Amino acid sequence: MNTLAFEFFRQHYAPGRVCLVGLSDPMYQLIRIGQSKITSDKKRSKWNHTFLMGERRGATGKEKIYILESDIHFGWKELQFINGPQESPLEKWCKDTIEHACVLGLDLTPDDQKKLNDRGLEIAYDPRYRYPVGELFGTLWAMLTGTLHKRNIFDEEYAIQCATFVRMCYQAVGKELLGGSSDSLSNTSPERLHQSDVFTFKQEWHKS
Repeated sequence: MNTLAFEFFRQHYAPGRVCLVGLSDPMYQLIRIGQSKITSDKKRSKWNHTFLMGERRGATGKEKIYILESDIHFGWKELQFINGPQESPLEKWCKDTIEHACVLGLDLTPDDQKKLNDRGLEIAYDPRYRYPVGELFGTLWAMLTGTLHKRNIFDEEYAIQCATFVRMCYQAVGKELLGGSSDSLSNTSPERLHQSDVFTFKQEWHKS
C-alpha cells in the first residue's frame, strides 16, 4: 500500500468529499488515455477512477474510513466478486501503483453530508445496479465523437459507472457537480469532475 497517498486522503477526509485517483495499471492507463480528448493539453488524463468519502467508523484512534463507489471488484482472498456500486475501505485505492490523488469538496451542511451518505449507501446495497463496462466505452466513444451531451449509447437503467455514481449522489442533495456542463449523466467522467469549477476545496497529491 502507498502510505503517502493513504495519509493524504486521511488528512483531507470529510464526509461526502469527492476523490479522484490515477493508477498506472494497464487497464487504468487505457481509461486515462481515453480521456485525452477532453483534457486541456490533449494529453492523457491523470484520473481513472472517482469515489465518495463515506463514514469513518471504529474506536477513537483506530477509525477506518469507508468509501462509496461503483467498480468491479475481485477479492481473491475472500473469493468475492462485486460488480457495481459498493462500500469499500479507503485503502483499496491506495495501491503501490497510484500516481495521482485528488480530494474535491463543497461547503456541505451536516444534513447534506448525511443525505449524500444515505443516498450512496442506498445505491450501493441495491442489487439491481451494476458497473457497466460497455457504458465506459460508450463514454470514451462520446468523447471521440463530441457527443458527451447525448445519452450514452450503451446506457441501461441500472448501469452506473464511477463518475456517474458520484454525480447522482450529489444530485440527490440538489447539487450539480459539473456546473453548466451539458454532459449527459451517463457520460460523466473523472476528468470532467476534476475540471469542474463548482468545488470550493481542492487538494492534490502526485507521486514524486
